Amino acid sequence: MCVMLNSTDLMRNNLHIQIKVREGGTDWGWGVVVNIVKKPSTGSGTLLSRGGGYMVDTLLHCSPGPNENGSRPRPCPPRPGEKGEMHVVPVQLPLISALSKIRISIPPDLRPLEARQSILLAVQELQTRFPEGLPRLNPVKDMKIEDPEIIDLVNQIEDLEKKLHAHPLHKSQDVNQIRSFQRKAEVNHEIQQLKSKMRESQLQKFRDELRNRSRVLKRLGHVDADGVVQLKGRAACLIDTGDELLVTELMFNGTFNDLDHHQVAALASCFIPVDKSTEQIHLRTELAKPLQQLQESARKIAEIQHECKLDIHVDEYVESTVRPFLMDVIYCWSKGASFAEVIQMTDIFEGSIVRSARRLDEFLNQLRAAAQAVGEVNLENKFAAACESLRRGIMFANSLYL
Repeated sequence: MCVMLNSTDLMRNNLHIQIKVREGGTDWGWGVVVNIVKKPSTGSGTLLSRGGGYMVDTLLHCSPGPNENGSRPRPCPPRPGEKGEMHVVPVQLPLISALSKIRISIPPDLRPLEARQSILLAVQELQTRFPEGLPRLNPVKDMKIEDPEIIDLVNQIEDLEKKLHAHPLHKSQDVNQIRSFQRKAEVNHEIQQLKSKMRESQLQKFRDELRNRSRVLKRLGHVDADGVVQLKGRAACLIDTGDELLVTELMFNGTFNDLDHHQVAALASCFIPVDKSTEQIHLRTELAKPLQQLQESARKIAEIQHECKLDIHVDEYVESTVRPFLMDVIYCWSKGASFAEVIQMTDIFEGSIVRSARRLDEFLNQLRAAAQAVGEVNLENKFAAACESLRRGIMFANSLYL
């Protein structure tokens, strides 16, 4: 029924070699090789892919019985105490963890269950005869392989196996604890794989967003078709307080050109975050048209971003970007009104008004630098004048307690 193997053939003279199969954390135990099929090459050069090109049909001890619908379930080893059946299972070459020296003779027809079960009895008998494990096939001694690299790998494996057997846990009786540690290692490995997939997913999402944002910059004229930064883009680079796309659009579409420096200060205040007023906003005529132009420009930019597949809601973008709650206050302050007068024009707290005015001064300085960078002298002077009109009184005092 069985003989010792001294050849590299897996099947010869109807004697079939035994192999040990392990799939991840699932140990299938010993099976018997029935056939070997070479699959077409995938072109990959890795060792795993080359080994995966071979499919080894193997008689393995499987959990018995079909599903309720009559079809066979995915093969899996029988549970402890369960009487299994031998079935032919295709096994990829990398899943074979060991080869035995012992060969088994198998019946010519494996379709009857009795024929397959006779192989199961033979395998179980061999495991009884060799309680320390079936004798392994040595690539160097038994297969006469003389490749120095293979010999070195075999020696390394033997050294590691000796260390494993010498470890105190190898003879430990607490099998459940060892299995728990093994399961923990498997779970940690799965976690690392999922994290890797997540990073890849986030990276792909970032690449898509980067490509879409580049399309927006090209549509708005900040960069050319080759990705080279244009005049508009250089101006936008100097602005970080307000929405740089919207601000540069106003600079280049002539909106600021038609305004005096008081109106410029009032319009620029729409870019400064401030507490929302509960009062209905009533703007004077000289501010209504600039605000309308600002809202139209904001809607245009939001629509372009939406067309370029960015996650932008047009109405929400316009509402969150354009904040006209202090336009009247800043306009009157710029024209010389007192602090007592302007705080009566809104229900926004005085401290919020002061903070907003100081941030507006920083923003106007950024606009002045952007205008200077693109050679717009008139705009540069207008932004500078708007700054000067704000810097007075209690709003810019060194201390509010003076």
